[in-house]
Amino acid sequence: MSFDTAKYTKNPFIKGDDLQEGEKVVVTIKSAEEATFPSGDTVPVLEFLELDQKLTLNKTRIKKLVEMLGDDTDAWIGQRIALYQVDVTFQGKTMPGVAVGKAPARATKTRPTVENDVVFEQPAQRKAQPVAVFVEDDDIPFA
Repeated sequence: MSFDTAKYTKNPFIKGDDLQEGEKVVVTIKSAEEATFPSGDTVPVLEFLELDQKLTLNKTRIKKLVEMLGDDTDAWIGQRIALYQVDVTFQGKTMPGVAVGKAPARATKTRPTVENDVVFEQPAQRKAQPVAVFVEDDDIPFA
């Protein structure tokens, strides 16, 4: 008898290592909520239609999202953004992190909607691999 080891080892949150360097993953925001972790910390979290992993929001990501989408997080639902890998320094070490940016206008494949979530009943099989489109665009500034 066998089992899927990813079920027990996969992180439910997107990390920089989950994204490929130089690629931007276009995603649609499904929800924006606060999550309380076992440590007691409460952190804002985004959930996406295309991914089975969520994104925790730090101060930098929140500022960028507010700049792009406004400060009403209810209005973020259904909006498309790009996730991409950037180098960050944490405890004196450089490591891959996740940045948010505008979804390129030319990423116009059939757009999922929160109301039409049936397309994504099966989450992505690979970490942070979208059902949507990878777009290479050097116009997205680093946060």
